[in-house]
Amino acid sequence: RSYVERNVAAGRRRKIALVAALAVLIVIVACVVASFVFVNGINSRLVLDDSSLKSALVADSGEGKATYSLLCADFDDGEDGASPDSIVVMRTDPEANTAYAISLPSNTRASTDGSSRTSLGEIRASEGSAGLISAVNSLLGIKLSHYATIDAQNFAQLVDELGGIDVNLPEDIVDAQAGDMRLSAGEQTLGGEQAVFACRADDYAVNAEETRGKVQALVAVALMQKATSVEGGFGYYMRMDGLANLVQTDMDVKAIGAFLESIRSISTENMQVAALPTYSAQSSGKTYQVPADDAITEMMNRIRAGETPQANAADVLGSIDAGSYTVSVYNGGDVVGAASEAADMLRQVGFNVTDTGNTSMQVYDETLVVYGDADKENTANAVVAALGIGRTLQDTVHYSFDTNVYVVIGKDWRTVLAARNETVDEDGNIVPLSQKDASATSSDESNSSASSDSGVDVEGSFAAAADGAA
Repeated sequence: RSYVERNVAAGRRRKIALVAALAVLIVIVACVVASFVFVNGINSRLVLDDSSLKSALVADSGEGKATYSLLCADFDDGEDGASPDSIVVMRTDPEANTAYAISLPSNTRASTDGSSRTSLGEIRASEGSAGLISAVNSLLGIKLSHYATIDAQNFAQLVDELGGIDVNLPEDIVDAQAGDMRLSAGEQTLGGEQAVFACRADDYAVNAEETRGKVQALVAVALMQKATSVEGGFGYYMRMDGLANLVQTDMDVKAIGAFLESIRSISTENMQVAALPTYSAQSSGKTYQVPADDAITEMMNRIRAGETPQANAADVLGSIDAGSYTVSVYNGGDVVGAASEAADMLRQVGFNVTDTGNTSMQVYDETLVVYGDADKENTANAVVAALGIGRTLQDTVHYSFDTNVYVVIGKDWRTVLAARNETVDEDGNIVPLSQKDASATSSDESNSSASSDSGVDVEGSFAAAADGAA
């Protein structure tokens, strides 16, 4: 009897264990199904359904562990939502412990067929994200692996959801067209609306396009830093469930988690920003930023080597013996005395300035540093470093000069003056900024940007240059 009773009890226990195991299995299956549905729900809102976009991206950048990502944001909330106001390329390399953010103006001259007859923003509007990726790849000589896009409202909410971002602004930001607020220079935490305002603003007295680009790059880096602080595990998926409606990308939620984990260890001090080297030009009534190809190549080579995006001015000047080179400086803009000022600056660092004067016509919008022989390129770069302004140009066809380097000071000399709290009056004379009334000051500052209101006609630039240098 005891034997039978033991077997019956054992049978009951086995049945109970089996039922419990089945119950656990059902719960596990239910959890897996629920997790699958949950993750798919996140991905359906997060991942861009664009086959051409995914075909344009590559898994391997060809540069070891380095990955290039393209971030696009539409900050103006205008009718043309297809044209981004901010284009930032992020290069992250966990192995080298480096990260770079390169800001590209939306009106940068570019193309997908080598014609350079349109801009990045226009390409995005007409050819979609895949066309923009192709143009950026060609412009920088890279291979993009990831892409993300967001608008102003969602960007502000994203920043707020992450608890704000910490940014060290290079200067005060005041721009009535960008918004009714003011941001002071220095380290601070920006909320969503403040971050959007900082990215929109472009009313800077000196190098407006470059300054705006660097601010946008700083915001992008700060956002990336904040994103890497999001907790892992189940909490990560819960957080991404709340953020999936705000941004769209080529990556699913799992891939984003892996990407953030891979760059989590990159040190803050090894995160650098840069603005694409460009100069202002006009064509068919539109203002464009024309890529400075040599400077872009140099910048990308420095970035790949883990160096600062631009060489330090002192290092550039130290690389040559300034006294061994002759320089002629001519005023081709409308600022009276600009050539004499530039000549004095060059003499102070040792250059042998042999002559100064005026070009036959004051038609130059940008400062040009012209050299003939290829071995004088470093000298021309040193002249730019000494002046803090200018674009180097190798040209012996349209310019005639007997010195090693020929400098034509353009109307953008106002940017140098603005850095010294100076400007020009109605007659082109240099005066302290305090002497100008508020309306005149506003006008001068808007004209001081080398990237905004005026420029050389792209199609006719050589003809105008030759006429001006005769």
